[in-house]
Amino acid sequence: METTETDSQLEDILRELKEREQLDSLHYLVQKLPEFTHTIRSIDDKLSFVNDVINDQQSMNTVGREVDEKIDKLHLNQEHFDALLEMVQLMPSLVPMMKKLDDVTLFVNEFLSDTTSVEYALKGLNDIVPIEKGLEVIHETNNRFNRDGDTTNVSILSMYRLLKDPVMQKGFKYMETLLDVVKEK
Repeated sequence: METTETDSQLEDILRELKEREQLDSLHYLVQKLPEFTHTIRSIDDKLSFVNDVINDQQSMNTVGREVDEKIDKLHLNQEHFDALLEMVQLMPSLVPMMKKLDDVTLFVNEFLSDTTSVEYALKGLNDIVPIEKGLEVIHETNNRFNRDGDTTNVSILSMYRLLKDPVMQKGFKYMETLLDVVKEK
């Protein structure tokens, strides 16, 4: 009875194997069999390694101790974990700002790498604030100061003349206004 049942099962298998789709699948499997075998061996090797590591209690204890020591060196307490949770909660609002900051950083880097844009911006800025003229004045002042090398003391009379100078008067007036604004704020 068992042989009849086995024969019947074999006949069913052979009948199914005669179908074209089954033959194609079987042919594909036979062609890929070396690849499958290699992959299975590789997985088996990796599983053996993982199993050996898990079974190696000493190694696991050593790794655990090292992790504990590193965590202890961080001196983390509940306050740190609360702050971390708060940061995670703030992430939805921080991420869009960080994306914008990244866009700005990218723009600034591209802008600074383009010499034409930088020159154009400096010319435009120089039209508003005369940077070149200010640099010329500072450069000329440094040259004269270094060239003269005058080490005499400043007299009260020369201080009085400086205080009467219109540029100094305007500067003092500006400083006085600045201090008034600072007081109000």
